[in-house]
Amino acid sequence: MAINRIRLRTFAIAGAATLVALGSALGGGAAATADSRTAEAAFVDEISLNNATLPARSAAEMITAGYATCDDLRGGVSVLDEISAVERTYRFDQGTLFVSAATTNLCPDFVS
Repeated sequence: MAINRIRLRTFAIAGAATLVALGSALGGGAAATADSRTAEAAFVDEISLNNATLPARSAAEMITAGYATCDDLRGGVSVLDEISAVERTYRFDQGTLFVSAATTNLCPDFVS
């Protein structure tokens, strides 16, 4: 009888801990999504203000390109090589401003 109460109590504690962890993860996910949207809006605002938008691309395409820039940099591509790649790929001369806006807004954790 005492063993069953101990098991029940252990399961109850484990279940409560799981619910707390799930709640934190779900709540954190919502906050992360909101933060992403804010960062994406700031990115589009910055490249628009600096005349560094990608020619003939929608805001969604520019955000995707910005995240691709972050992925390239995290993967080991140098900042200068990424600037050149962006300018070549999109045929415009504002790669420096585009890459700067991406690292500032979309991947602020990137360290060159």
